[in-house]
Amino acid sequence: MSFREHYSVLERASKITLEDFMRDEKLRNETRRAIGEMLRELYLLGSRLVIGKGEDIIWNLAKSGLIQAPLAQELIDVINLYRSGSDELIYASLVRIMEDIEEAYLVLKAKLGS
Repeated sequence: MSFREHYSVLERASKITLEDFMRDEKLRNETRRAIGEMLRELYLLGSRLVIGKGEDIIWNLAKSGLIQAPLAQELIDVINLYRSGSDELIYASLVRIMEDIEEAYLVLKAKLGS
């Protein structure tokens, strides 16, 4: 799946109620998987610009001035949220997750000239 397809999974999840989200195990799993894939895409793009793995890539992008420090902190928060295992917290933060990951994705794609 492409970045946009993963993003659309999050959009779909954000348009239903918390109760429906919690009842739909398939959608919860798809949402988690989509977030993970979007983060992996960020890591791949970032690793083309800086050295590091995982969260280190995010911080190195900020240190290099390729992304703003507040965005780096937002991404670290998203990563921690994703790792938390709490579907309720993920649901409550879906719009923030979508916005932060998309912003970083677009910035990195622009820096890479693609």
